[in-house]
Amino acid sequence: MLSWLLVFGQAGRALRAQTPIGTLISEQSRTNFSFLGAGARAMGLGGAFIAVADDATAASFNPAGLAQLLQPEVSFVTRGTQRNVSYEDFAITAKTHTLAVSDAVTSSTRFDPLFASVTAPLRVAGRNLVLQLSIQRAFAQNEDSDRTLDESPLISGSGVPTHLVQGINQSGQIDLYSFAAAYEVSQRILLGVTYNQWRGRWSLDSSSLQNAGTTTTSVAFRQFNALDGGNFNFGLIWRWPTWSLGLVHQTGFHADYTFSTALTTSLPGSNATPVAATTGLHWPSTTGLGLAYRPSDQWLITSDLTDTLWSTTRYMSASPTLNGQSFFDFDKGGRTPDATAVHLGVEYLWLTARDWIIPLRAGLSREPQPVLDRYTGEQRVMKWAAMGTGFKRGALGLDVAYRYGWSRRQASQFLAIDQILSHTPPASIGTERIREQRVDVSTIYRFDRQPVERALRHLFVGD
Repeated sequence: MLSWLLVFGQAGRALRAQTPIGTLISEQSRTNFSFLGAGARAMGLGGAFIAVADDATAASFNPAGLAQLLQPEVSFVTRGTQRNVSYEDFAITAKTHTLAVSDAVTSSTRFDPLFASVTAPLRVAGRNLVLQLSIQRAFAQNEDSDRTLDESPLISGSGVPTHLVQGINQSGQIDLYSFAAAYEVSQRILLGVTYNQWRGRWSLDSSSLQNAGTTTTSVAFRQFNALDGGNFNFGLIWRWPTWSLGLVHQTGFHADYTFSTALTTSLPGSNATPVAATTGLHWPSTTGLGLAYRPSDQWLITSDLTDTLWSTTRYMSASPTLNGQSFFDFDKGGRTPDATAVHLGVEYLWLTARDWIIPLRAGLSREPQPVLDRYTGEQRVMKWAAMGTGFKRGALGLDVAYRYGWSRRQASQFLAIDQILSHTPPASIGTERIREQRVDVSTIYRFDRQPVERALRHLFVGD
């Protein structure tokens, strides 16, 4: 995820002239953008955790689930990610010549801490009250997407062979600093609320270098971004002996967003004056509904439906040129689609001869992204298959999950330098394929309840 805002404080003509660079960056680097909680058990269930939410990572899915925790816990979640994006069968058609573009694959591997929390329960009015402090990496912004393309004329003499090198490199993150509270209203009803303080810092470098015969042209773009804001998550879980229903709503909010940009190119008259600016950004709300079914003590079947209003993610600025522009497609229209994600999961508890309980999990999910190609009209949709397991021994619990994701669509690209610097539509369309592998590991350690409860009661309830 990134913002490619290219407003240089100039007139609308300058803004329109730079917009294709933003399209180039967004199409090539934002390969997975959906807000999902952090936890290996949940990921092993395909992300379907809203109606379950019964471990320390519950606050990132449904804060009401924290009320099910009976012991103080500390938790830590990490993720390893390997991603490949391939561009196949692209061709450039410009003026009098057509160039076939060689296939290209970009690959990146990274490791991120995702979630850490401290959770403590206590009894209030005979019911369970649970408090939690946590840090969650909502979006990891570390990605390298570099590709080399060779372009050759489809018809002899119809054009000049070219060599193109493009790179999108970004680093940073958007983190949530959260305080959550959940209460067991009754045996059937659990309520929870989380306050999240959002803090994001990330930088971006984009470059293109094109060699055509004896001519070399280049363009480079750099941007630093900062985002600060706050919102609430409200959660409900309604439990029956074999069924549970979960509902969560993450409120939208207005964030302070600052950026600084610089654009340089070898073409005369195309450079832009570096600028720094502060504006507002409306972040969208998300609503999720979950349903879980336990046909026996060993089986769990769960599903989630989550809707995010990405179309409302817009800049708020005193500048009439910037105000109302979409964060994703840099347009004042309704091109950015909302996204409804579906998650399904199943869990079986295998009882070993040594009285160990080994969970076996599997899941499927479909997660549309707020990316719609303006020329092919196809939305990027990630599909996922997951499996997971874990164990608990004494106070220590460990969960591991593996997810494999894929996406395929027809997409347009800005490939030639003259396309990138102009306000003309991209002259190349081909197939974009995404393959992504994730491994999540959650570690949870539980403590004796009584000493912690006495300390919390002294602090919050009194003697």
